[in-house]
Amino acid sequence: MGELVAWALGMALGFLARDALTSWRRILAFGLAIMVLGALITLMSGEMASEPWLVIIDIGQVAVAALLGAFALPFILSRLRGIARSASR
Repeated sequence: MGELVAWALGMALGFLARDALTSWRRILAFGLAIMVLGALITLMSGEMASEPWLVIIDIGQVAVAALLGAFALPFILSRLRGIARSASR
């Protein structure tokens, strides 16, 4: 279940922050947000107490999902809008 949460929150973070990634400070804040979000997911799922190394896996999942949300998701949504427009004509 934690993996789904990591992917969903990472995609949302990337999609919402895609236009804000213009300066190195904002990119650094984006990276920090990814690490904090991954650590919080590990902490909330209870994995931190039993296997703390899983925080690395969760941070990686959030990072990949955030990059997909920032770069791939807008492209996919624009393609779907184009398909919907052509189908409605």
